[in-house]
Amino acid sequence: MFWSVLGLIGGGSFIVNGFSVLTDPNCDTVGFGGGRVVQTTCYQAGAGMSGEFPGTVAGLGMLIVGGLILYFAWRNFKRS
Repeated sequence: MFWSVLGLIGGGSFIVNGFSVLTDPNCDTVGFGGGRVVQTTCYQAGAGMSGEFPGTVAGLGMLIVGGLILYFAWRNFKRS
């Protein structure tokens, strides 16, 4: 039960971050970082950072990952 609730919260967080990356007009490239929590940093075009992902790819990827997390967490939440 605990892990299902944690998965629902984490999946929702991925979806909210994905939408914020997609709707931010200044977010041309995205860098991921952090320790236990995934942090996103948006950069404008021409920032010259290596290892960054394009904003659209990162946003859609976060939406897909968040949706999968929500799907499996919700399925396990309904069983318990």
